[in-house]
Amino acid sequence: MNDTDMPTITVFTPTYNREETLRRLYDSLCRQTSFDFEWLIVDDGSTDNTENTVSMFSSAYFTIRYVKKKNGGKHTAYNFALEHAMGTYLLCVDSDDFLTPDAIEVLCEAVSSDCGICAYKSTVDGIALSSEFPPKVKETTTFGLYSELNCCGEYTFVYPVHIARKAPFPVFAGESFVTESVVYDRLDKLCKVSLLPKVVTICEYQPDGLSARTTELMKRNPAGYCLYFMQRIDLVDGLVTRLLMAGKYQCFGILAQKNRTAYRGKHQLLTAVSFPLGLLFLLYYKLFRGF
Repeated sequence: MNDTDMPTITVFTPTYNREETLRRLYDSLCRQTSFDFEWLIVDDGSTDNTENTVSMFSSAYFTIRYVKKKNGGKHTAYNFALEHAMGTYLLCVDSDDFLTPDAIEVLCEAVSSDCGICAYKSTVDGIALSSEFPPKVKETTTFGLYSELNCCGEYTFVYPVHIARKAPFPVFAGESFVTESVVYDRLDKLCKVSLLPKVVTICEYQPDGLSARTTELMKRNPAGYCLYFMQRIDLVDGLVTRLLMAGKYQCFGILAQKNRTAYRGKHQLLTAVSFPLGLLFLLYYKLFRGF
């Protein structure tokens, strides 16, 4: 812990029926070279033995907090963590991932009160999940990471809690998922991220995890995707790309019905004339994606 006995980092883990993988994450936390963190586990209504498994975890070096809530999706667990985090910075580590032994130490050395951190991920076999940062670039936005620096893959993000609290996930009635890009796009308006060229998170994707169910998620959560494409209309460059974003916004707006988010950006005319394209996208999703 730091001098104030408050952790620098809240390691937040959203979990749902992942009792078999939480032990590995717990073990990785126990092996950290720095214990300047707390572990906040938010159980999103698990029906397995997650609660009993967590009850057996203990540590003399860091605080473990476990909260079980009604199932509402990972994004609602994230919002809960934002409200209850005791640390100055928030690091989300999924229940099927774990940390390198020096992850907390290197992150604590890199944190800044007005900037986030972006670091690498890899698989359990050591295969990089993140492309390397350009050598002379020290900071960027999450959108710029992909669109300007041409990076690809998945990264670990850490944000100051006081900034992250200004951009929680929106919650739509009847939906259980909102893509993380919605929040990252909003955080980009509040701060940049410092680039830390080091692997801190090790990932192992589960066959029933979010990454494996993209089409199903889009089908069941149209309002969240409507919002995502709406935000991208003003972010992307190029007329064709912007038109495609507008068309997908119209498509998912039709699917979202009363949960549709109204576009109030600077490309009103283009968005309005994209409605026929939205109908074509809708036809495509129904014919070829099983909507």
